[in-house]
Amino acid sequence: MKKRILVCEDHTLIIKGLELLFNESPDYELVGKTELGSQLLPLLERTYPDILLLDLNLNDTDGFTLLDEIRKTNVSLKIIILTMYQDDSLIQRAQKQGANGYLQKNISNEELLFALACVYQQHFYLSQALQKERDDKLLFRDSFVNKMKLTRRELELIPLFAKGKSSQQIATELFLSVHTIDTHRKNILKKLRINSLVELVNFSHENKLL
Repeated sequence: MKKRILVCEDHTLIIKGLELLFNESPDYELVGKTELGSQLLPLLERTYPDILLLDLNLNDTDGFTLLDEIRKTNVSLKIIILTMYQDDSLIQRAQKQGANGYLQKNISNEELLFALACVYQQHFYLSQALQKERDDKLLFRDSFVNKMKLTRRELELIPLFAKGKSSQQIATELFLSVHTIDTHRKNILKKLRINSLVELVNFSHENKLL
């Protein structure tokens, strides 16, 4: 039996390409499509899809809002984000909110079909290009941390300092004392051999710590 696919996407060319792909597929069928987020929930109730391909940036709403709404009543539907955004924070947010996959719109048909199969078998799927970029960042980050002899706590604090948060704000957020945060700040500046917040911000961007 073919897996049922629903698409919520506002780019006509992408929709047409998906229609052609699924019309020729022996394993999947397109049971519905919409360009508007406002039409998605009623369409879900009418079509009973197995997998939803969901754009993050729609004309009338955003994909994260829809993802939240769907997960309030439907935890079994496989939802794959289909987007051009590559920000790792968006990938993490999608996972946290219950997405089963995160794909770039420029992936090949072969990778899309492979992603559908992975997601249907309970595996989170991230586009190969994005996964490679994430792995490269982690490799660089690990070697950098070892080189600078940063502790796990210091690595956690660097982005917070670089965003301009005060010691009091960070202490409250992490349930630590202001004195502890100030001590970490001094140690970080000393290890990185920098003297100011501006330098820390620049250093963090240059070394992919944000």
